Amino acid sequence: KESGKMGQVLGALGVRNADDIGMGKIKLCAKLLQTEGLKLLEESKAEQGKSLMEFGENLSKLVEEGDGKLSGAELKALYEEQSHKNAIEAVAKTAGKYSKQFHSILPLLSRAGHEDFTFMDFEPSLANTAELVGKKVLCVGAGGLGCEILKNLALSGVKDITVIDLDTIDVSNLNRQFLFRRKDVGKPKAQVAAEFIEQRCKGVRVKWYKQKIQEFGDEFYKQFSIVIAGLDNVNARLFLNTKLYSLVKTDEDGDPQLDTIIPLVDGGTEGFKGQARFFLYPFTSCFECSAGDLQGGPKFDLCTIRTMPRIPEHCVAYALLIQWPLLEEFKDHKTYKLRKDTEKASGEKKAVNLDKDNTEHMTWLYERSKERAAKYKIEGVTYNLTMQYVKNIIPAIASTNALISAACSNEAIKYLTKVAPTLENYFFYSGQNGCYTRTFEYKKNPECFTCGVSKIHLEVHSTALLGDIKKQLDQKHKLECSAFVTRDGKAIYNAGAFFVATHGNLERTIEVLLPKKTNILTLFAKKPGSTKLKKISLTIVKADTKR
Repeated sequence: KESGKMGQVLGALGVRNADDIGMGKIKLCAKLLQTEGLKLLEESKAEQGKSLMEFGENLSKLVEEGDGKLSGAELKALYEEQSHKNAIEAVAKTAGKYSKQFHSILPLLSRAGHEDFTFMDFEPSLANTAELVGKKVLCVGAGGLGCEILKNLALSGVKDITVIDLDTIDVSNLNRQFLFRRKDVGKPKAQVAAEFIEQRCKGVRVKWYKQKIQEFGDEFYKQFSIVIAGLDNVNARLFLNTKLYSLVKTDEDGDPQLDTIIPLVDGGTEGFKGQARFFLYPFTSCFECSAGDLQGGPKFDLCTIRTMPRIPEHCVAYALLIQWPLLEEFKDHKTYKLRKDTEKASGEKKAVNLDKDNTEHMTWLYERSKERAAKYKIEGVTYNLTMQYVKNIIPAIASTNALISAACSNEAIKYLTKVAPTLENYFFYSGQNGCYTRTFEYKKNPECFTCGVSKIHLEVHSTALLGDIKKQLDQKHKLECSAFVTRDGKAIYNAGAFFVATHGNLERTIEVLLPKKTNILTLFAKKPGSTKLKKISLTIVKADTKR
């Protein structure tokens, strides 16, 4: 009562009397005030926003200077210094929303755990919820896993979420993707999911995009504290893996700068099986380290597909592997030109590239599959079957999605709040015959193109030419150099697109190109006869200077 509307804020956080006002609740209160002030500033309400942020800052100072407790009188005095009490009333309502969000997670964040199961610097406090309020999380995918992940994040206290998904809602999604309704069929998944979460979980902001993840630049990804992927294809995972790894910067000693690390949590399901993985670049293995272990879809003998189809999948395989390569022109699934199997392709005609996300392409394959099935009196060819075979889709099970998405969300919360050590680094689940789980560390692959960085140490005279170093690497290490890139991302030599602009540097000395005594470069090279580039950390020390 003494603290006026400020009492509403504290009351929403569980404070009943002055004895309940501990450091943790005051810190959280201050963070909420500052966050809401920033929001008001973003909404062009400068006066109210500034007032609220100042209030939060002053509250934080009192906490730092106090002995762990604040009396109601002190809060009242602080409150009455502010001129915009109506803004603070809005915070009182917001705090009530947050208290509901944090209801289930507050005991986890405010209680001390066993030292073996918490980070060394974790301090149990209600203020730990501020780590969730102030962090941005990117969720890639709003399908079976994505719906579950978005729900988990919102109900765990994460306030600022961004979701990306390229797909639209199909009626077949409705049995498990619970953020969607029949009226939403045909709408973008990301849009409907974002709107549903914002409506159901007040105070949570969800931005949505219906774009390819490859269309976003580095600055877009840098704003997030963590990325969670609930994807159904390998190429998108490989892109995210490479992108987030490339954003990690290193200092002069080659050590990663911790504030540039954006972890990736990856989830995937196949029927009753699923896995959750945590990638903390560059300390853990990356997704590409295990890409060679991925299994493709079902494979059939070509002679069976051509001459003796027996099951619906044989008909789809015939359309995909035999008929699609014969296409010379394609406008839509009804307008196209197909050459005969015995004819050679015209030199002027380019093959039609299959886009598995293109409805017209998939419809064409479905129609040809039906024709093949009718010829051999085979039943069971459907559009969904065609999609499943071509895109290697295994029917999703809602319970598996729920379990794996919970594991992914759990890793995000652990990383953001430090309440517990994160996964190291592979969790596997199988529910086909009982319930089996296994957790193990997937080791780095030294030959991985993304993170398997070899190291070479060279001592050269400061008057040595960059071309001499290139020859030395060729003769001594058997490497064909394609590019030299400095720590700040500047290419001092590139044999590809920037050859004209950089080939002159081969005649320049190390002293001119690399002014430091010790220089660490990224070298892109390949072995003779190989087509795969290798990323190598190249340390160059000038022999005529002291180390």
